[in-house]
Amino acid sequence: MDNKLLWKIHNWIGLYVGVVIAFLSITGAAALFRPEVDRLLNPLLTKVTPQPDQVSLTTAVEAVLATHPNHELFEIELPKEYLDTWNIRLRPKDPDPIQPTVWEVFVNPYSGEVLGERNYFKSFSYFLRNIHVRLYEAQYGRQLVGLAGIALLISTITGLLIYGRFTKKQAFGKIRKKNLRITQADLHKFVGISALAFNLAIAITGAWLGLQVYLMQGFDMKQPNGFVRNEKVFTADQDANYALDYEAVLETTGKEFPALKVWNIRPTTNGEGIIQVLGNVQGQAYERRSNKLFLDKKDFSVQRKYNISDQGFGDKLYYVQESFHFGDFGGLPLKLLYCVLALGSAFLSLSGFIIFLERTKKARSQRSDYVPLRPLLIRWGGGMAAFIIVVAILSTNFGIAVPSLLVTTGIYGFFLYLIIKAIWRRFVGSRPFSGTSDSMA
Repeated sequence: MDNKLLWKIHNWIGLYVGVVIAFLSITGAAALFRPEVDRLLNPLLTKVTPQPDQVSLTTAVEAVLATHPNHELFEIELPKEYLDTWNIRLRPKDPDPIQPTVWEVFVNPYSGEVLGERNYFKSFSYFLRNIHVRLYEAQYGRQLVGLAGIALLISTITGLLIYGRFTKKQAFGKIRKKNLRITQADLHKFVGISALAFNLAIAITGAWLGLQVYLMQGFDMKQPNGFVRNEKVFTADQDANYALDYEAVLETTGKEFPALKVWNIRPTTNGEGIIQVLGNVQGQAYERRSNKLFLDKKDFSVQRKYNISDQGFGDKLYYVQESFHFGDFGGLPLKLLYCVLALGSAFLSLSGFIIFLERTKKARSQRSDYVPLRPLLIRWGGGMAAFIIVVAILSTNFGIAVPSLLVTTGIYGFFLYLIIKAIWRRFVGSRPFSGTSDSMA
């Protein structure tokens, strides 16, 4: 491919999508530590002193349901590395379509005491996930993130083809200090080559996760670990209110799937009469809670057992996407490495922006709306920080609806602004459309 075309593609993506890639890199670095942050911020809900004996999980669930008559059981999250308590999750029987709720009740497994309750969608943990996975945009945020993954993939490949040639002429890691543009260019090359494998993995998995719904529809793919019972053995009300012995569920799971470390128990409420038992198998590097055991509610007979290790290459490839994207299969050390590399990806967007501004500085300085480098970086960096802080405050105080509405309006309003601005320049000429800098356009 022609080198000039490679430069154009690389520059265009960096200029128009770089700020989104930087945003996703920063929020992704933070989202890596969601469980640890939740434990740090909510010790009264997540921490208890271990005791020799536990109370009955069945009794605890029944007690919680009795005090929440307008809710039904969604799932039970069992203790794990960052959670010492039982998290009994409920859903409203009459849900609000505008303001969804998953009500979490945290119970001390050694005493049965209810430690506290909250709406999951108002937790800081949920904010960290949603701001990265969906940009907190309610309609097509996940797909926009997927498209950003494709942009990162193209940018990484074109960057390798462009800068790979420079490594033959310049020692790897050598940073020249001739001027700001040269220094940033050398840092850009050094960080880009160092994080090449990481950026390729994040780009591919991010594109897949963001566009997964459409890709699965296009290729007629089914959820590999799913199970749907053809006949309904209960009415929906009977299914939702069917009394279960959760100690027996765990005992049966231990016999039928001894390798499974149970994370969640999720009974159906649609009449199928099924209990989903979700968890991990030691030594696997696959997506969390993707190993499953499906039991019949009446007699605990196994309807399906799904161990990823026993599946074919296609299933295994499917379930490494999220685990490789978030790096949560290797513990805290791998998360810290991912965090450093993610911030490196954000730096690539920043340094590319600086290189462009320095290269075009002479021409831009002749314009009436010229903004120097430092104020421009402060403007964009401050705007990004303000956006994250405002959405975090709204999310943790009002749940999903309010911040999603504002973000959705803001995103598409910004797109509309850019379109109108481009049309203005095309048909009106070089007269300024607004008092803002044109450096990002």
